[in-house]
Order: sequence, then C-alpha cells, then structure tokens
Amino acid sequence: MLPVRSAHLAPGDVAPRAIQAPELTPMFLVGDDQRSHAWLRQRAPALRELGAVGLVVQVESPQALAALRSLAPGLMLAPASGDELAERLGLRHYPVLVTATGIEQ
Repeated sequence: MLPVRSAHLAPGDVAPRAIQAPELTPMFLVGDDQRSHAWLRQRAPALRELGAVGLVVQVESPQALAALRSLAPGLMLAPASGDELAERLGLRHYPVLVTATGIEQ
C-alpha cells in the first residue's frame, strides 16, 4: 500500500474550472508536503461539510499518512495513486478539490 507515488502529479497551483460530473462524490487530492498540509488544515471544515473523500497521492510511510490524518480529524484519507484520475480530469497539481461541478484549489 505504501509508499504511494503519482508520477503525473506534483504540488502546485490549480486554476479553478467547471466540470460536469453529476454522479461524482466530492473528493480531494493531497500529498505529504507543506503546501498540502496547510491546505488541508485550512479547508478541513469545508471538506467535512461537503462529505469529501481524500486521496493521498504522494506519501512515503505509515507515519506520514497518520500525520496527514491528524491534520483533518473526521475526514477519510486513503492512500492511492492519482495518475489515472489526473489523466481523466486533466490535473497536474494538487492539493485540489474535485466536485460534481468544478475543480478548485
């Protein structure tokens, strides 16, 4: 299960854009990096309210995954490669929130 590395994703800026995916459950992609840590701390309440599911697309160890989970109690954070999702949605960077109507940072 670990480490998880997503070759097609890296920390960076994500321009907001609209999408149409009516059946999509809100999800977010983060990694084990300072940018993702800060984003997760800031956005955790809104992510909980949305019922968003988190994919940790870059993480090396169980300890690093546990540290990420401790930043956002009550949110599900699962380690998973984000490469296929990145390709389907045209993503290159994270952290990012993906909902049925849009992609935003």
